[in-house]
Amino acid sequence: MHRIHSLDYLKLGLAVLVAFAHTYWLQSHMTPRLFMIGNGLMRVMVPAFCIVAGYFLYSAVARDKGNKWLARVAALYLFWMAVYLPFWLNEVHGLVSLLKTLAWGYFHLWFMAGILVAGAVILLLRGMARALAPAYEYRILLAAAAVCAATGLVLQYVALSGIAPIGVKKFSNGLFMCFPFVAIGYLCGRRMARLGMAGLPPRWLVLAATAAGAGLLMAESWLVQAWRSDQVMLDIPISSYVAAPALFVAVLGTAMPQPPIRLDPISAMIYFMHVMALHLARSLGFEHLGELMLFALGLPTLAALLLGRLPIPGFGKDRKRGRGERPRPDPAP
Repeated sequence: MHRIHSLDYLKLGLAVLVAFAHTYWLQSHMTPRLFMIGNGLMRVMVPAFCIVAGYFLYSAVARDKGNKWLARVAALYLFWMAVYLPFWLNEVHGLVSLLKTLAWGYFHLWFMAGILVAGAVILLLRGMARALAPAYEYRILLAAAAVCAATGLVLQYVALSGIAPIGVKKFSNGLFMCFPFVAIGYLCGRRMARLGMAGLPPRWLVLAATAAGAGLLMAESWLVQAWRSDQVMLDIPISSYVAAPALFVAVLGTAMPQPPIRLDPISAMIYFMHVMALHLARSLGFEHLGELMLFALGLPTLAALLLGRLPIPGFGKDRKRGRGERPRPDPAP
């Protein structure tokens, strides 16, 4: 599969939204309307990231590099856990708590731990299905993803209802949250590899589903805050299973020009570094939203641009792009 530039723009936009969410501006100004944004519309971020990860996982698997993809995710996760060691080391009080911290991940790094689990589950299911029932490989994957998705949603709403004291980590994790969405991206990758852009649904249907998904996210979050107040968290909206795939397919089918610089290192550095940058900003006395966002976006972007001048895989200039080659747009949907 060729590179689709629209996904680079999507990842950058999602990374910016994650940084904004972690400024906690919404929490400090919470109203029912803002709840519909923070626990509604913005809850599409993690599922969309997961779908993108699954899409590229299929590309790796198709080239017999699934295990290499998994190893790279694990290396990234462990590297950034080491970078953030001063932030979480005081939370460790023994071997058990250390293992729990590594299994869950520090703060925003839980997403990488979740992607690692999701990818491992997909590769495991793929290997088992190919050994036992090759004709049903993708049906088995889809069924497993559906069961995990339903389990996560049930656990979350049971916790919200107060019927049972279920902690957020019981459902917002790699198995019950990340895996279903990574599987969706994986299956999208398979369809694109087989059919190309012709495999996408009609454009009008995709746009209608995207708009409907956004509306459903806001409606579900409004119902939750009316039911349980605006002090609760809605981690996995049911409607995210409509909104996130629709958004992904809408972006996938949108032709966009090749950016003048590589965006994926910038979006990655914003995701990984923004928490550190926000800590630095607050330690220097900056508290206003604009100041916090300047640190959260500016420092990682500067780091990515500086690293881009070095021969580091994933940051340096794309050697495959010829010096005289002009930027090209995505193929027409």
